[in-house]
Amino acid sequence: MLLAQVESNQIAMVIIIAAILWLALILVALYHISRNSNIGFSVKVLWFIIILLAPFLGSIIYLMWGKNKKF
Repeated sequence: MLLAQVESNQIAMVIIIAAILWLALILVALYHISRNSNIGFSVKVLWFIIILLAPFLGSIIYLMWGKNKKF
């Protein structure tokens, strides 16, 4: 019984850490969009919508591709 509880606690910790990292990724992308002066307002709104609709994938795409582009 104790072994099952330890495994359950470890799984919970992994899930909590993953959720915190996922939230940090989204917040970093949204922060970068809001501070990027090379992007027009309409493009910023579009990136915000993309990240809000597909948080993980949208954040990754923006940080890898979109942050260095001029629109």
